Amino acid sequence: MISPLALHRDALEGTLRRPGAFAVVGQHSDDVLPVGAGRYDVTVVDLPALGTAAVRRIARSRPTVAWGGYLHTGTVAELVDAGLRGYVSVIGSQHDLVVAALRVAGGERSLPALGAAALRLTPAEQRVCQAYLVDHADAPRAAVAAELGISERTLKVHLANVRAKVNSSAANRVELARQLRARGMLIG
Repeated sequence: MISPLALHRDALEGTLRRPGAFAVVGQHSDDVLPVGAGRYDVTVVDLPALGTAAVRRIARSRPTVAWGGYLHTGTVAELVDAGLRGYVSVIGSQHDLVVAALRVAGGERSLPALGAAALRLTPAEQRVCQAYLVDHADAPRAAVAAELGISERTLKVHLANVRAKVNSSAANRVELARQLRARGMLIG
């Protein structure tokens, strides 16, 4: 599998038009790849490749954005305590990464994963998600709705509300479930 590392580096350099302002760290924490040439202001690290211990070590010494992986909000909070200033999960786009890097370069934090912790599904939305995405993931919508004692239209409305809350355009159950799990909003 080809790492998206170069694509993210290209997105940072091409979009920001600031060669030398950003560095991307790949497989090893010693392997700092400058975006452009010269000194850099923000380090973007490949979290799955390095692991949280290396990210902690890097974040202590310089402004850092971690991208990739599915981190629980508690883990993100621990990394923030260690100095991390930005996090973009694996479901984040290149645009999300560029925005996070810009915010961190401007002295701000960019931690949407922590903001998602404050976002809560209603009890009805949680019940629908659990049934539709976990307990009866292979059943048609109508069957899941009948199992819940609601109409199929009501089930669709709840799912649309959930998608809106997490800003998801997921076209299928698997993708929606993955996005909810990444935000710590779905168990199972």
